[in-house]
Amino acid sequence: MATPVIQDRVQAKKEVRRIKNLPTVPGIVAKISRMVENPETSAAEVGRLIAQDQVLSAKVLRMANSAFFGMSRKISSISQALVILGFDVVKGLVLTSSVFDMIQKSMAGLWEHSIGCAAAAGAVATVLGRDDAEEILVAGLLHDLGKVVLALNLPDEMAVVRKKIASGPILFYEAENELLDFDHCDLGEWLAEHWNLPESLAEPMRLHHRPEKAVLRPERVAIVHIADIIIRAKGFGNAGDLLVPPISMAAWEALKLRKTDFLPILEILEPKLASLCDLTSIH
Repeated sequence: MATPVIQDRVQAKKEVRRIKNLPTVPGIVAKISRMVENPETSAAEVGRLIAQDQVLSAKVLRMANSAFFGMSRKISSISQALVILGFDVVKGLVLTSSVFDMIQKSMAGLWEHSIGCAAAAGAVATVLGRDDAEEILVAGLLHDLGKVVLALNLPDEMAVVRKKIASGPILFYEAENELLDFDHCDLGEWLAEHWNLPESLAEPMRLHHRPEKAVLRPERVAIVHIADIIIRAKGFGNAGDLLVPPISMAAWEALKLRKTDFLPILEILEPKLASLCDLTSIH
């Protein structure tokens, strides 16, 4: 195995702490979280807070009205989105919309991969009859944010990883671990910790390539893991490499999936993917 470019994980964590762009993004999310903790806070009050940023609120509404959710009626305000989708989902959309430009600049095709994974996660959750499909969808949107951290804040290390991937068949996270001694899942974990994200989002970011290690939300992690593989197989977007890894048996067993489940998953997913093109130019 090659000598890692970065051998000190503490050094890498310090790099994440020094990020100049990303930490400013979730400020509004933190404010929303504080407001939601107050049982007297109304959806209208939270809606007014988000609406103070017109660009952000427009992006959130566009996502809320996208093929992701397939609402039968148009969501015309942030407060309405909060009532219909719930506080946690809208917080996730605020966060994702906020980092959209950074995702776009970090890796070609990563945004498309992210929204595709979200759509696939929602489809899997729907077929499994889960009542938290919207929240799982948001976990799919955020699962690869560690790659954004790597690209924007450790560009030399990203260049080495890309060179390794270009030289032969290897998964992105395998190349990261071989060369850096950490991967984008670790970066995602540290970022989620830094942003104080809920574990329902943090654990899929941390373990979507290692679902057998999930403890708190193993089914959510398993769904994001499988959604990531499905969307890779569909060739929608670019996760940084061209390989399609096998589905973890731990994820398969956690969800009690059957081979026959994949047909209805694809029947839900394919029209959504055809309708997601508008989100590739959301800014």
